Amino acid sequence: MLGEKMGDYIPIYKVRVKTDGCSAAEEKEIMGKKSGRWTQGIKLSTVVGLLSAFILLSSAIMGSLVNYLNGRDALAAQTLRLNQYHAGELARIGGTAIRNMQNSLQETADYATDNPAAPEMNRRKLEYFRKSNGFFNSLIVIDEKAILTYNTPDLGLTGQKIDTPQIVKALSLKKPYLSSPYIAPTGRYLVTVSQPLFARDGSYHGILAGSIYLEEENRLGEILGTQSEKEDGSYFYVIDKEGEYVYHPDERKIGELVSDEAIRELYAQGQSGTEQIHAKNDKLYLAGYAFIPQTEWCVVFQTPYANVVDFAKQATFQSSLYMLPAVIVVLLLTLFVSRKLSMPLHTLARYIESLANRRAPDVVPDVGDWNYETKMLKKAILLAEQKSREAENDLLREANHDHLTGLLNRRTLESLTEERIQQEDKFSVVFLDIDHFKSINDTYGHQKGDEVLREMGRILTEQVGGDHSCFRYGGEEFVLLLSDLGEEEALELAEHIRTTVESCPMPVSKRITISLGVAFHKGEPTPAKLFRKADFALYQAKETGRNRSVLAV
Repeated sequence: MLGEKMGDYIPIYKVRVKTDGCSAAEEKEIMGKKSGRWTQGIKLSTVVGLLSAFILLSSAIMGSLVNYLNGRDALAAQTLRLNQYHAGELARIGGTAIRNMQNSLQETADYATDNPAAPEMNRRKLEYFRKSNGFFNSLIVIDEKAILTYNTPDLGLTGQKIDTPQIVKALSLKKPYLSSPYIAPTGRYLVTVSQPLFARDGSYHGILAGSIYLEEENRLGEILGTQSEKEDGSYFYVIDKEGEYVYHPDERKIGELVSDEAIRELYAQGQSGTEQIHAKNDKLYLAGYAFIPQTEWCVVFQTPYANVVDFAKQATFQSSLYMLPAVIVVLLLTLFVSRKLSMPLHTLARYIESLANRRAPDVVPDVGDWNYETKMLKKAILLAEQKSREAENDLLREANHDHLTGLLNRRTLESLTEERIQQEDKFSVVFLDIDHFKSINDTYGHQKGDEVLREMGRILTEQVGGDHSCFRYGGEEFVLLLSDLGEEEALELAEHIRTTVESCPMPVSKRITISLGVAFHKGEPTPAKLFRKADFALYQAKETGRNRSVLAV
């Protein structure tokens, strides 16, 4: 029976063979044959040792491969999320710096107009302002005829007419303006931040402009430069809406047109996110991107995918090194135990029974259960996902709502109107404008003006109810999107809103009135054409005396 259980691998015992009737020579020959038959074949300890080594090494190799693939994919996903976060932080920092520049320039412009001085004193004031804040590489004053009157440092252009398109636009706007990057008459690649100059009597005297040399040192460059190339190969760059590099670790690329189509497609999407970019140099990058709202610049933070793969390989290799001693110990223990299997049959039988009731040792780390660092990584990933969802929700709300009034914004209006046109819904739009709103700002200040706008948003939301939508179109102009209302119904509601606004108390003592233009959708193919109808009706309402509603023909 033992022979049937164990096959040919039977331990050697002294066996008493019956040799009755045999000679001594015959007995010796029989015992030799029996002994040779029992000692043939591979030892059980060798088979168990080889099989154990194969199982352990196979498990280690397969575990390392799985660990590498999972680690690579998890690391790539984490890198994308972190790069999006870094891009968002850089966009926020850049936006804050630009806003501070504009505020500082405005204060200087206000001080200059309120405290006129001799030309030399004005030049000294400009020089002091430029050196004290460090925002701008140069400051210039250009009068209303585009003649450069002051500049610091001396650019050699005093008395000359500056007719670059950006300066001409800044002069014509008569309000704060941030230009796109351009090449100035001095040959420098720069961005101009300008502030209009108005005297106390309201007369316009030109602009005060600060220039940021994109290819030279400045405060904005210092802020961005603190986030230059990382040890893992990550770096970021900034592109403008024309597709040119505004900032890049390689300064030679500043001002050049972005050559990779994949990068330009990021800008076309118009919102923050992540993307795997296949660059023209056949390299794959894991990129996160976000926009600076004041400038419409796109910040791209990217990491070479090859570096992520190398890091995953290195981590897998180190993990394999950590695992190797355990494999050796288990293998040696298995060999030791397998040698014990050559003991008497009863000992071997008990060992085989115990071996049959348990699995082979699993030397591959369980990345989900026991490893502390992996647990912490899982928690970090879950937290990053949660933060990413929250950030996405916040960004979506900021993208669809006006921050001052809380109403939906112009972009959402165009999208909803386009959707209703395609669905051939029955609806009307109402364009309305606060009459003489500028006088409210001039008389009571912009803070009161903002309170009036918020109150107007509240009234409109209350009046139209949940069946219709309110939007802030821009400035003091609002739009109502009225579902299932025809011309007369929409005009009636517009009149009701007009009288309600006229009778409602406002944050200012002045009586507030509005003018409204009503247009019913009659098959216009695009929102723009329908909006032009309503806007023209609003124009007629203003031209015929304001504080009235006009229905578009």
